Amino acid sequence: MSYSLEIKITLLQGKDLVAKDRKLFGLRNKGTSDPYIQVCTPNPRGGGYKVLGKTGTKIKTLNPVWNETFSLTLSQQEIDANANDASFFNAELRIFDFDLASSDDSMGNVCVPLLAGGGGEVCDSTTTEWYNVDPNSAKNACGTVQVKLQKTVNRTVNLVRGNALGVAGLTLNNNNKIKVGLAWDMIGRTNVDLDASCVALTHAGLISMENTVYYGNPTNPNESIVHSGDEKEGDEVGDDESIIFQLDRVPADVLALYILLTVATPGMKLGQVKSTQFRVAQVPSNETICTYNPAAYALSENATAMFMVRIGRATLHSKEWVISPIEETHPTARDFGGLLPHLKSYTKDLLPNIRVNPSERVAIMRKHGNIRLADYCAGAQLPDPVTFGLAWDITGGKNIDLDASAICLNANLNLVDQVWFQQLKSRDGSILHHGDEREGDEVGDDEKMDIYLSQVSPNIQFIGFVINSYSGVELDDVDRASCHLFDGGTKTDIASYALTNSAELDKHTALVMGCLYRGSSELAGDWCLSIISEAAQGRTVQDNVDELQNYLRRNPPQAPICQPVEAEISVEAEISVAGDAYQMPAFVPYEEPEISLQPTASTSAGTSAAPKKLININGITKLNPEWKKWKTAQNA
Repeated sequence: MSYSLEIKITLLQGKDLVAKDRKLFGLRNKGTSDPYIQVCTPNPRGGGYKVLGKTGTKIKTLNPVWNETFSLTLSQQEIDANANDASFFNAELRIFDFDLASSDDSMGNVCVPLLAGGGGEVCDSTTTEWYNVDPNSAKNACGTVQVKLQKTVNRTVNLVRGNALGVAGLTLNNNNKIKVGLAWDMIGRTNVDLDASCVALTHAGLISMENTVYYGNPTNPNESIVHSGDEKEGDEVGDDESIIFQLDRVPADVLALYILLTVATPGMKLGQVKSTQFRVAQVPSNETICTYNPAAYALSENATAMFMVRIGRATLHSKEWVISPIEETHPTARDFGGLLPHLKSYTKDLLPNIRVNPSERVAIMRKHGNIRLADYCAGAQLPDPVTFGLAWDITGGKNIDLDASAICLNANLNLVDQVWFQQLKSRDGSILHHGDEREGDEVGDDEKMDIYLSQVSPNIQFIGFVINSYSGVELDDVDRASCHLFDGGTKTDIASYALTNSAELDKHTALVMGCLYRGSSELAGDWCLSIISEAAQGRTVQDNVDELQNYLRRNPPQAPICQPVEAEISVEAEISVAGDAYQMPAFVPYEEPEISLQPTASTSAGTSAAPKKLININGITKLNPEWKKWKTAQNA
C-alpha cells in the first residue's frame, strides 16, 4: 500500500536567544533582538533545502512566542528514494534578527529531525520538544526553540474488484471534486491508441450522450465532467488521460458514470498493454485518494475494451457517490458505442427494471468515417423520420448567428434542392427544418432537421449538412461543434460526432459537417452517413454547394462494412447481455491495514493510535466518523 506523510511543524517559542541589536556608535544593547524564523525543508528535486515559510517578526525580545504552523507532505517515493540520506529528513530553522537599515543578522540555526532512523519511523505521532540552537551556526549563537511536530500517515486506498468506496469526506474541503486518472504502459515500442471515456446513464435507464465525455466530446453542458483529451501513444508521464468530476454539480438525472478503456488502433488488443492503473485524486492538490490496478489476466490478448470502474450514486437520487471497480473486458468493441446494453446490464443493481436491448448501440464517428444507418437501429429498421441535430458553443461572450442547412444532390452531384432558413421545407416534403437559432445558446441541439427518408425523392442521392456564419464572422470562437442523428420519437441516438480540433475552423466562415447518402447497389434502398468535417468559406448554404460537390468528387462515399450486432458476436460463452453475465461484482469489504503508532519518549501525553480511517457500512466503505474526530483532535 502506498502512502504520503503529512508533517505539521509548529514553532511555539524561543528561549534565551542571542542579542543582536546595537546602539549607536557600535555599542551593543545586550537585551534585545527582533527575531523571526525561516523554515527550510528538504528539496526532493534539486537537493539541499527549500524555504517552506517564514514566521512573523517579534520585536525586542530574546524569548519570542510565535505559535505558527507550517505543513509539508512527503510521498512514499520521496521517503524511499532518500532512505539512506539522514539529512533529507531534517528541517532547518534559520533564525534571523530583523534590521530595518541593513541586512538581517543570523542568530543561528536549529536542526529538527522530521523522521528518526533515516525515514524508518513512518507513523502517526505528535511530539513537542526543545531543540538547541547550533552554537557554531552563527556568531555567539545560543538558546533553544520549542517545536511541535504532528505526523499523519495518509495511506492510499488500493481498491480491488468488488470494493465500493464512498467519496464523501475524502475530498479536499469535502468539495466532492475529484480527478480520475488513467495511465498505461505499452509492451516494447508498440504505439497503441487507447481511449478513456465516461458514459453517463440516467435514472430513467437511458444513456445521456450530452453528459458522456470522451475524446470527441471533452465536456458535458455544465462542465461538471471534463475530459483531458486524446493521448494516442501512452508515453505521457503520470496520467495518460484524465477526467475531472465536480460530483455535486453532475446533473440530478444522472445515476451512474462508467469509465471505460478501449483500444482504438485496428488489429491491436489489450494484450499489447503491459499494465494499467486507475487512480482518484483530490483537486486541485492532485493527492491520490485511491488506486485500482486491474489484474494482469484482465489485459487479455482476446479483448479490445475494459469496463474499468463505475462512479454511481449510492441509491436512487442520493447525493452520495460510490466508486466500484468492475474489471471485465469485451472481445471486439473499439469504442463505447457498442457497449450500451452492457452498461445498462451493470446498472441492474440500481435499477432492477431497467430495459436492456442487446442490439442497442450508437455509432461514435470519426472524421471521414461512414456507417450504414440500419446497422445501428433496433431490428435494422430506420425510424421515420430521423432527426439530424447540430450543436455548437460560442466562446468569448460573443453571439454569432450560425445557420444549419441541407444540400440535396443527385447521383451526378448536381444540385436538386436546398433547405435553409429561407426555405424550411424541401420541395418533396421530406426534409423539415425546425427554424433558425441565432445565438448558439440553446440547451442541447442548436438547430434540427427532420428527414423522412421514405419520402426523399428518388433522384436525390446525397443530403449534405452545412453550418454557416451568416454575419461573416469567422468561426474562431465556435467551440464543441457536433452533430448527431437520432430517433426523434425515442430520443435514441443512431450516430454521434464531435469536432475535436476547433482550430481547424480558424479563418473560416462555414463547416461542411456530414452527408447522408444512398447505399451501393447491393444495399439499394439503404441510407448511410458519412462525416466530412471540412472547414469552408460561405455566409449561406448557397456558397457551399460547390465545396460539397468537390469533396464528394474527391472522396466518393463507399458502402460501409456491415457491422454485426452483439448477439452475432457472442459465438463463445462470451456473454449474452440478455442473460445475467454483465453484472456488478458482489461487494467485497475493504480491509484497511492496521496503522501502528510508534511512540517515542517525547511523545505527548494522551496521544493514542489512530482509529481505522475507513469502515464498511451497508455494502459501502466509508470514512470512519471516529477517525474524523481523532483527526480533528490532532489538528487542534
